[in-house]
Amino acid sequence: MKLQPALIFGQNMILQRGIPIPVWGRSVRDDTVTVVLNGYTLHTQAKRGEWRVTFQPMEAVEDTSMTIASAATGERIEFGGVAIGEVWIAGGQSNMEFLLKYDEGADEMHNIPQDPMLRYFRYPQTSFLGQLERDAFPDDGFWRKWDSVENRDHFSAPAAYMGHRLRAVLGVPVGFVGCNWGGTPAAAWTAAEELDAVPALQAVLDWHSRACAELDWPKYEADALHPDKDPPPEQREMLDALMMGGSPELLQKQRPPRPPEGFSPFEPGPKAAVRPTGLYENILRRVAPYGVRGVIWYQGEDDDARGWHAFYDESMKALIQSWRRLWKRELPFLQVELAPLDEGLGKALNYAVIREKQRDVMDALPGVHNVCILDAGDARNIHVRKKRPVGERLALLARKYVYGEMELLADSPRLCSAGRADSTVSLEFLYSGSGLFWKKTSCRPLYVEADGSMVAPEIDVCEDTVTLHSDIFSKAKQIKVRYCEENYCEAALFNSAGLPAFPFSVCLNR
Repeated sequence: MKLQPALIFGQNMILQRGIPIPVWGRSVRDDTVTVVLNGYTLHTQAKRGEWRVTFQPMEAVEDTSMTIASAATGERIEFGGVAIGEVWIAGGQSNMEFLLKYDEGADEMHNIPQDPMLRYFRYPQTSFLGQLERDAFPDDGFWRKWDSVENRDHFSAPAAYMGHRLRAVLGVPVGFVGCNWGGTPAAAWTAAEELDAVPALQAVLDWHSRACAELDWPKYEADALHPDKDPPPEQREMLDALMMGGSPELLQKQRPPRPPEGFSPFEPGPKAAVRPTGLYENILRRVAPYGVRGVIWYQGEDDDARGWHAFYDESMKALIQSWRRLWKRELPFLQVELAPLDEGLGKALNYAVIREKQRDVMDALPGVHNVCILDAGDARNIHVRKKRPVGERLALLARKYVYGEMELLADSPRLCSAGRADSTVSLEFLYSGSGLFWKKTSCRPLYVEADGSMVAPEIDVCEDTVTLHSDIFSKAKQIKVRYCEENYCEAALFNSAGLPAFPFSVCLNR
């Protein structure tokens, strides 16, 4: 075949309504390519073997088709079942990649009615040029409908829950494009020029350069030439057990160690998934400029594990800005803050810092909003098996900030002011709705110090204010209050929509 549209175009695809619709691909040099979409026809020349057309914005459609034809070769490709509606990128690492079949609500999701207007496409996990054409990707690279159990199980769980909520509210087709890969840092998804422009991110570039300098290059290149093979059934079973919360010891069995000088996508190298810019070049740029409404993003665990927490805000600002430049639009960006984790299957090092940096990004860039899931963690499993609150809270933010339901209570409570008077400390919050409430937890969420000594104050919650009472406060020169600023914690403070408050700390001097 000489005529080849980009991989993301296919049977049952969903295209973004209301904005220009680009369609592109390859063909023989100087070919005349004709594209027909929803009754509209465009022609273009395949200069240097590449072609692209852009259709005017269209309204939502549930069933249409796209035909692509080559004058030079006579080839004609037709995609049926095409819909036009809302499309989101589902980006990040394993907790966004997390398949619905692993979720604790999978059985319930299997039993809800079919919805052919909810669909998911995951781009194959490719980290270097030529891998897409070389390796087999039987589970990826095509559009799945919400119909069979097999198709449902291969949805990203956060995307599935978000999609169902959006379908119910918007009444138009909804699709997600998965650009995710477990165990990858933010820098892997960021354009090189953005990384180079930020001094703090030089540490990431230096890390990769040092590691590459130590590689056995002939062996690395030789190992990289071998096609990836499907794992044997027993290894797939181990992976399933692992993702379902099995013993951490399964991790080493599921992914046997490789020689440090050999090729591995999870070790530094010129073809690795974790290398700076690698996935931006080999996944994201192959998806862009496919029409999308915005991005949902769940990532940060890998940056924490690599000790890059102190500049994670710079990493994410660079990533978001590079994606927006690639699409030439200020894409809405909805982030999921890291869930509570202690250690077990994974280990949290500085999750409290990562969450704080995620909020710094939200404050620094327009169109960025965060989901708080302090009530949806698992002390022993980095792959939390309860993705319903993740997806449903993402849908709330999208409804409010993207689809215009500005009266919707979609944000978690956030501390906006603090004060002290005599024996009380008053903490006032935004986004309380009809009132905050405090829930008992099995571990301590609130730490209060008066002049360096721990205090156990009485807690009173009324409307948008939490008041702490202690006789010790009246004599203290300094009072410090910390809420849920730990790797593992359990949310205690919620608004009337059941959304947990963001972590906070405050210091009050007399």
